[in-house]
Amino acid sequence: MPLAEQLVIPNYFFGKSVAILGYSKEVSEFAKLLREYEISVVIGLRPVDDLWAEAERDGFEVKSLWDAVESADIIQVW
Repeated sequence: MPLAEQLVIPNYFFGKSVAILGYSKEVSEFAKLLREYEISVVIGLRPVDDLWAEAERDGFEVKSLWDAVESADIIQVW
């Protein structure tokens, strides 16, 4: 079953910012779905992580792990 069909976003998420720590194909799909629901998403990665540029190409704001955590209301560790 595709992720979009499995995702149920609780009302609590609306108006909040979400930091997702880590980046992969699954994270990309999840983050894009959140963004479609107008939920602010920031990706947290280590500065040496090769996926930093990929996350930026996908249109996400990318921050260091600590900065992402500090800037978000909700933290998702992937």
